[in-house]
Amino acid sequence: MSDFFDTHHRSLVVVLLMLMLALGIGSMVGDAGIVDEVAHIPAGYSYLKYGDFRLNPEHPPLLKDIAAFPLLFLDLKFPDDIPAWTTEPNGQWETGWHFIYHVGNDADAVLFWSRLPILLLALAFGYFVYRFCAKRYGRGVGLLALFFFTLSPNLIAHSRLVTTDLGIAAFIFFSLYTFFNWIEKPTGRNLCWATLFFALMQLAKFSAVIMVPFYILLVGIAVVAWQNPETFGRRLIRYGGGLAVIFVGGLLITWLVYVPHTWNMPLDVQDRLIADSLKWGLGQKVANILIAMNDLPLMKSLVQYILGVAMVFNRVQGGNTTYFLGQVTNQSFAMYFPVSYLIKTPITELFLILVALVGVLVRYLRGAPFRVWKNFLQYARENYVELSLLLFVLYYAYLSITGNLNLGIRHLFPMFPVIFVVIAKETLDFIKKNPIGVKRTAYIGTLGVLLAWYACSNFSIYPNYIAYFNEIVGGPANAYKYVSDSNVDWGQDLKRLANYVAVNPQIDKIAVDYFGGGDPKYYFCERKHDSAGNIVPTPDGYNCDNSKFLAWHAEWGRPPAKYLAVSETFLMNDLWWAPLREDGGYAWLREMEPVAKIGYSIYVYRVP
Repeated sequence: MSDFFDTHHRSLVVVLLMLMLALGIGSMVGDAGIVDEVAHIPAGYSYLKYGDFRLNPEHPPLLKDIAAFPLLFLDLKFPDDIPAWTTEPNGQWETGWHFIYHVGNDADAVLFWSRLPILLLALAFGYFVYRFCAKRYGRGVGLLALFFFTLSPNLIAHSRLVTTDLGIAAFIFFSLYTFFNWIEKPTGRNLCWATLFFALMQLAKFSAVIMVPFYILLVGIAVVAWQNPETFGRRLIRYGGGLAVIFVGGLLITWLVYVPHTWNMPLDVQDRLIADSLKWGLGQKVANILIAMNDLPLMKSLVQYILGVAMVFNRVQGGNTTYFLGQVTNQSFAMYFPVSYLIKTPITELFLILVALVGVLVRYLRGAPFRVWKNFLQYARENYVELSLLLFVLYYAYLSITGNLNLGIRHLFPMFPVIFVVIAKETLDFIKKNPIGVKRTAYIGTLGVLLAWYACSNFSIYPNYIAYFNEIVGGPANAYKYVSDSNVDWGQDLKRLANYVAVNPQIDKIAVDYFGGGDPKYYFCERKHDSAGNIVPTPDGYNCDNSKFLAWHAEWGRPPAKYLAVSETFLMNDLWWAPLREDGGYAWLREMEPVAKIGYSIYVYRVP
């Protein structure tokens, strides 16, 4: 096997990455816009075209820039004359709807060309996972980790969308990659790379700030545990000083990147944005400080970055309306992420995680099982990188479970590549060391079956990757019993609904209660034109008189149409909203069986 991997490793890497590319492109062309894309795509376009950061300030610019770059080469219209852009402090949603659907742009082309760079980033991500493993543990481990990466249904689901989830996972991994290189070989060159990717990580998503205490922990372990000719004090100075360079240099790079993004943003617009975004309690005090800082030279860019961080903290405290196991709340569930991971992860991966945990535990206890501190130091010296990866998984899992936002398994993505690396290494180590004396061919045959099962988990759900659920819960058909939102339904199946209606002539009228980033009128209705033949660039610029489409919401009761299509998220979240509205909502509908499930996220009912 080793000879085979050594001989064909380049071809196998290319095949796996090209397979991921093909699956990604083939599935994303059928997906309508999802919720976050309405804000992220026009925001990135406005940064690059106008040098103005008034849209979507709650996320840093890097991933939106990457996604929007191809759009600069298209002949697109931007709604820079509507109140959402000219007067509202952060009219990201209304500007987004106009830019993608209302001003005459080709929405499907906008979505495709802005998603493609994120998919290419995913391929680069996968390559670095392979390279990380191959360099440290051998090409076999690298190829196995890459196999898990490229055929992960959850990663493919979100590698084709303009969101921050795949991107922050990638840049956290890139940052750890360069950080480990610097720890092991603390040269100036490695320190520069670690600083650069620490900054890029901060520019990908504000939640990357959680890596600051984690890096301090990793440096502490290196200083205390490592034994080399240097004294403790010299190690402390070397690594402590280097870490200070990473943090300060990362902040300076982040500040500099924000400069061209805010260059043309008027101060009064930024002041209005700050005041509107931080209205209450401590946030209001922070807003006053930021507005005062804005008057100082060269502060506008740094103020914009700090504003984004503050907005994220406000967002986390506010929570999110979440459906989970039949309950709905605007706070969080302690078991949300553990259960979501358990039911949305392929069973092969879950089994190999158990194998990896056993392998790590055995190695940890092999020396002095009752001398915990000494054993820990020995393990840290011999397995520093692997220990760091395991600690990262525990650290990130703890923050996710105790956090106040339950928005889907996508928030666990930074853990995914780390898990792939660990299970690939431990699985092949287990086969190599053969601790229970079974013939190696039996191990290899078992692993082959598990990998085939893993691949089938991917191919069987194509192209509906967002709605992937494993066999533990009976697959995506039973998703509604457990979770909603981006675990199942992010609005991706609107185009598929339009196609379903078009090929079913018995549907003469269908009421649609849609959750997502698409506009049903764009796919169901005709465009209105003015007397000069130009498209009417407003939300009302659609003629639905001859369409089968009828907009609908739960509080309106039973629709007059014979068919009703409801997004799974709205159907489940109505358990929360109906009592607040003091009406029955969709209680009458939940007792019925849908006549069709479009991509597992939109339920079609025949109304009695």
